[in-house]
Amino acid sequence: MKLETFKSILLVLLIALSLLLTFGLWNYKSDFEQLETGKNYASEVSVGGKEERRNNLIAPSSIIFHINNEHFGYKDPQQEEAFFQDMQSWVMTDFTIRESSSRGIKDYDIEITFPDALPIEIASSLFSFANVDEIKANWSFDRIYLKLEEDTATISIFFPSIDKRRLATASLNVAVTYNGLEDLLSSRKGLTEYLLIDKGTRDSDDDIYVRNNTKGLEKRSLIVSKISPDLFVEVLFPDPTLISRSNKGNTNSGEYYYADSTREMRIRQKETKLEFYNPNSTENASGDIGPIELIDLSISRINSHKGWFNDYKLYELNTTNNSVTYQMQYNGYPVHNKNGLTFIETEYEGQDIYRYSRSLLSLGREVQTEQVEVPSGAKIIAHLMGNLNDTVDIKDIENIQLGYYFQYQEDNSVILEPAWFMQVNGDWQKILF
Repeated sequence: MKLETFKSILLVLLIALSLLLTFGLWNYKSDFEQLETGKNYASEVSVGGKEERRNNLIAPSSIIFHINNEHFGYKDPQQEEAFFQDMQSWVMTDFTIRESSSRGIKDYDIEITFPDALPIEIASSLFSFANVDEIKANWSFDRIYLKLEEDTATISIFFPSIDKRRLATASLNVAVTYNGLEDLLSSRKGLTEYLLIDKGTRDSDDDIYVRNNTKGLEKRSLIVSKISPDLFVEVLFPDPTLISRSNKGNTNSGEYYYADSTREMRIRQKETKLEFYNPNSTENASGDIGPIELIDLSISRINSHKGWFNDYKLYELNTTNNSVTYQMQYNGYPVHNKNGLTFIETEYEGQDIYRYSRSLLSLGREVQTEQVEVPSGAKIIAHLMGNLNDTVDIKDIENIQLGYYFQYQEDNSVILEPAWFMQVNGDWQKILF
């Protein structure tokens, strides 16, 4: 066979093989769908929510007024939020930090408790101090005490450290504010009774205050919309053109995932929850993240894609694993859900996001309300005391609060049902009555 003839036959075979391979690729259906996108990762991407500021996201979990050995809180939790916002506008004087040998603050009138410990450095950005611009200290507080000084008509403000070894103090000498608080304590207007659960420890920080009156609470039905997971692909992956998505198949389960060579974003629970994981972030980790930097990092990352839907407040700050968690609020009440649909959780390695978990639901307008009977605080306390067993001791209960239980309905609605919740060893659970 001549060489030229052999070359011609070989060329024909190669062309035929190429056509067969091309035909095979056209007809091959993978378990993954290539995600089509023409957007540049470097451009800003909005998922349709809003941006938030640190001062809007940090709020107390309770404000208790102590009046003649009785305990009160705002009847409307939104008034509690308004009080704290007003407090942030006060210009406090005489800010100092000193060592403390006391077991705690005594004879205070108002007790403000936060859901988790905050670095004392953050106080200078949450509040206004006339004599200090920046606080340089490395301890934390989880409550603030206010004491009305009758002799001088001033308000003393105390920030005790978690270990009670250090104490920051300040004063407010504004007659209008002092008189307003004095009138509130004497008239009790807008306040409702709270009952004390004394756990039998020496530390008053272990005391639990439970709202007694629950009349007038309503069960609420709201329209809800889903945020497209594709929008988060633009946010969380460095090159969306390299991403594949698993086939949803015919199960209509609403559970699938996106992935590139290192990152994975899972969509779960009928497309209501997102879980993102980036193990590659550990390669770029560098140094520890301070608590304020960690809070600001979490806020800025969510702000960068306008990822705030609904109302959220800081719930947990964990500098051990560099994580920050925010909890949904509605009308001033905390919202709970057993599947984590009311939390936004972020975790970092250095400046890189390592884990991101959040709801894909955005609450809309209310379509129905219904008056419901919720057990009073007194009944809840009696119920718990009568039903505690070997697995749950009174000393294990860290908090009891009234809130909403979040129930997603497949007709794109949500039911918010008033309910009691207790925190046991860090975890919240609905109290079955």
